[in-house]
Amino acid sequence: MNKVDPIKIIRQVLGNEASYTMQEVELAVDNYLLMQLDKADNRELLIRRVEELYKIRQDDFKIITREDRYRPWLPDKKSIIDFENGFWGRYRDHLSDEKNFPPETINKLDVLTDKILDNLFDPSENNIQTNKKGLVVGQVQSGKTANYTGLICKAADSGFGLIIIMAGMHNNLRSQTQLRIDEGFLGFDTQHIRALDQNKLKIGVGNTEIEKVAHSLTSSLEKGDFTQGAANAIGLSFETKDPIIAVIKKNPHVLRRIHGWLAAQTGQDNKIRNKSVLIIDDEADNASINISNDPEVNSTINRGITQILSLFGRNAYVGYTATPFANIFIPLNDENLFPRDFIINIPAPSNYIGPHKIFGFEIAEDEDETLSVLPIVNRIEDYRDFVPNRHKKDDQVPSSIPESLKSAILCFILTCSIRRLRGQKTVHNSMLIHVSRFVRWQDHITELVSNQFHNYRRGIDQNDNQTMELLRLTFEQDVKGYNSYKSVSEKILSSDLKELDSQIKVHTWEEVKVHLHDAASKIEIKAIHGGSGEALDYYEHKNGLSVIAIGGNKLSRGLTLEGLSVSYYLRASRMYDTLMQMGRWFGYRSGYVDLCRLFTSRELNEWFCHITRASEELRQEFDYMSDVAGATPEQYALKVRTHPGVLQISASNKMRSATNVQI
Repeated sequence: MNKVDPIKIIRQVLGNEASYTMQEVELAVDNYLLMQLDKADNRELLIRRVEELYKIRQDDFKIITREDRYRPWLPDKKSIIDFENGFWGRYRDHLSDEKNFPPETINKLDVLTDKILDNLFDPSENNIQTNKKGLVVGQVQSGKTANYTGLICKAADSGFGLIIIMAGMHNNLRSQTQLRIDEGFLGFDTQHIRALDQNKLKIGVGNTEIEKVAHSLTSSLEKGDFTQGAANAIGLSFETKDPIIAVIKKNPHVLRRIHGWLAAQTGQDNKIRNKSVLIIDDEADNASINISNDPEVNSTINRGITQILSLFGRNAYVGYTATPFANIFIPLNDENLFPRDFIINIPAPSNYIGPHKIFGFEIAEDEDETLSVLPIVNRIEDYRDFVPNRHKKDDQVPSSIPESLKSAILCFILTCSIRRLRGQKTVHNSMLIHVSRFVRWQDHITELVSNQFHNYRRGIDQNDNQTMELLRLTFEQDVKGYNSYKSVSEKILSSDLKELDSQIKVHTWEEVKVHLHDAASKIEIKAIHGGSGEALDYYEHKNGLSVIAIGGNKLSRGLTLEGLSVSYYLRASRMYDTLMQMGRWFGYRSGYVDLCRLFTSRELNEWFCHITRASEELRQEFDYMSDVAGATPEQYALKVRTHPGVLQISASNKMRSATNVQI
């Protein structure tokens, strides 16, 4: 049986306040320890972890609103909308009790979702015709799904009858998003056969005391996207008063199918008047933007979205993105998806590991000068014969892997081992290898990596001196220009960055060595692409999945690799938004921030530094605009720093409305 997280129990002892004194925290920890029989938990560590949770802070969001279209309604209606006992109330409890979200983060989410909803419209007013478009800008891997799940819950409580989430271009991302909606909104597993087999009909919010009913037109199966047959098979009346939800891909065929199904529900004026629709566009800068050359005809996916919106008398569109470079250059017309009503910028919480903490704004030649950047990036040079920058699909594939990739595999084994040493035995661990977009190359590299890993695992099983020495050197000594595990932990602990993670500790080789066998035994190697038949099925691995994932486009945008710690990344893109989105290593790394490693080229490192600076300037520009009286979203299309070399801000067909200026 898995041990219950002590932090959850201690939070229940403390109660629901947003802050506590040190004495109250110590008393709650001591009360918890008195209840435990094995006495295995470390008192000082528990106190640090609880204190860390309540010290996490998040700045207030900033908003630019088009005031002449803003009709505040939520403050007047909030007293009669039962958020507390609705979808929102049980989602909030789920975030606190099960997901261990910091109180500050939940409170800020509550305020933010109120503001977004208030900038839409009252869905219960049947006599109005309205449409609203907005954009929410976050950070890569900062929790946008959790954010818009909160909005969906409040929208359903308020009376939005249909909610459509457009989740990326690939089945795996759509499936992952659906599973999170199952847990955070629906409360049941949409893979009904799996739910029956495991006797787990209720999941996530379904396990709270609040009972709510909603219906899903899609499932978390890999091929569980919308079809009219599946929609009809569930026997659901479109007239139901319960909210209906669908999680779909941005795919022309899917958009046409759902448009056809909805068109059949329209009245005499070809409009649906009895329901309000909310469309959530995840990764709104990808595929949704009109890239057509013809001013009379929008591009396929953009047209599909606008046609669905036009079926409803009351419709709302909210895009979410971390890379809004393309969105702010959309032509300002009603037929497009420009966020004319509002743009909101969400700062990340203080425990978020983002570009500024991994790359900074420029490469520091002397690492001692830059204690504000985590010392986890290893710049590599030996990859050029392995995966040339401009390789083609049919080029000769490599016959062996470079020393840097061997080091990365050793690092992943060590990270999994140290996490076990720290008590994190049932967590997910992922390593990303992203070096080519070609499936043939991915399959071949998977074979090479698998062979190398199994050599290491046999060496660990047999206590082979050479293998164990390689692991020891990687752990203890700065070799090949890479920081050792000991030195990274020591450097972070001697800087202000130690506040990021209370569980950072300098271990000894003898402590780590004990866990190598168990850690390596769990690791699987998977090629993740359309023809591989493999999937990152974290949900199926209740005791934690440890995986080395080799892939390309399927791993490059939106998809979360749970417990990602080691990344080997050489996949160059020359566009700010695409390159930043490929950074799956951003996010939250509680308990193992010092165990993460990124292996990449010096050139890519420099590019990420530049994009980090450009992104930060864009956010600063936004904050400035939000303080200007009367500023509108249209006026936000200001300036983005260009690159002096080869990088582009976004794809050329998304930038037709942009103008180059010299400043």
